[in-house]
Amino acid sequence: MSLTCFFLLPSFEYMIDKKDILFYTTSIEMVLKELRRKKGMSQGKMSGLSQSDVNIEFAQKYEVTINMGRMESKPNFGMTKLLYLCDYFEISTIDFFKRVLSKEKNEIIEFIKAKEEEKRKRKRRKKQISK
Repeated sequence: MSLTCFFLLPSFEYMIDKKDILFYTTSIEMVLKELRRKKGMSQGKMSGLSQSDVNIEFAQKYEVTINMGRMESKPNFGMTKLLYLCDYFEISTIDFFKRVLSKEKNEIIEFIKAKEEEKRKRKRRKKQISK
């Protein structure tokens, strides 16, 4: 089931909870990473643009400083930044949100699990280095 259902409910009885917020923010994170990867591949970079590449290009194009890593990992930004991001990635805001809403629940859960596993691996490596 996609997240679109949330917006199609005709009743105001539905209350958003922390799980819904986690799913929406994770979907935004997934879309930003996909857009960054796609833009990099269109520029001939097979692995996509790095977060640093985006930060630099963004500053040059808009004279606005962003931290793409933070925006991806904790997507809590205002409309102005969203409009800049959509312009940068050459996508309309409607298409951006369509992509966000098209993420399936199981896809989001798998992304969260993979992210948590990567975090555990980094912690283990950090412990090994500090020994």
